[in-house]
Amino acid sequence: MTAAAQLRGRGLELALADDSGVSAIEFALLSPVVFFLVLGTVELALDMIVDASVQIAAQSASRTGLTTTVPTGSTRADQAASIVMNTLGGWKKIGGTVAIKTLNYGTYNNVGTTSYQSNMGEFGDVVSYQITVTLPKGFTGLPKYFGVPLPLTFQRNYLVQNEK
Repeated sequence: MTAAAQLRGRGLELALADDSGVSAIEFALLSPVVFFLVLGTVELALDMIVDASVQIAAQSASRTGLTTTVPTGSTRADQAASIVMNTLGGWKKIGGTVAIKTLNYGTYNNVGTTSYQSNMGEFGDVVSYQITVTLPKGFTGLPKYFGVPLPLTFQRNYLVQNEK
């Protein structure tokens, strides 16, 4: 074996034994995965916050309707809408939409039928409150890459009987 061949073989051994730069390669390979995990966690957390705020808004709006007392200077529907918008209005700033729908079924027997009126009802009426927040693409845009259908819709329905 010639001296040049021995030198080449030895250089190859030294190159294979050298572990400098391995951390940079590991970082380059794993950083995209970690980045998507962190972004996905943030998206999920924010979606859970939206869902919880819709729950709170629907509970508050249905409590307003339960009392059937007309507030001074406005209607019960206006007061319920105000409560919902105070709770959910911030989601409109990021492109979301907020919808409030009340259906007066009159009695529990009419629930789920087409026998309803679009109002908050009177004493003893059974009323459904439907609060919906729609976000066109989520917060990070990641849901579409995981097959989540867009827009993201968060909805709560409450069925209550107004106080007699």
